[in-house]
Amino acid sequence: MARRPVDPPPVVVQRFVEAFNKHDGEGLHAVLAANVIVAVFNGGTESVGAPALRAACESLFAEKPLPRLAVTGRLAHGDAVIQHETITRGLQMIEKRIAIYTVLHEQVSRVDLIR
Repeated sequence: MARRPVDPPPVVVQRFVEAFNKHDGEGLHAVLAANVIVAVFNGGTESVGAPALRAACESLFAEKPLPRLAVTGRLAHGDAVIQHETITRGLQMIEKRIAIYTVLHEQVSRVDLIR
């Protein structure tokens, strides 16, 4: 039986973006490592673990209009994917940031945010 090819890090991160934009908690959970860390670049940790990150995203999804994650630039190098992102809710910008995703074993294991 042939093994399926491993998805490269940009594909994994794109699945995260698509799940976020579909407001799909299960889809988010599928691409997050169980012990995923979200940290402020050169700062403290914001959350640890897939359940905590999923809960943070789902709290965003509970508000209307629904949020959207737009990617305006992406660079990949090895296991890292660096994106320039904007989160909006309707016409309102919630956050503009650079996110550095580390992908291991086809799951996001760490996200460093530069705000």
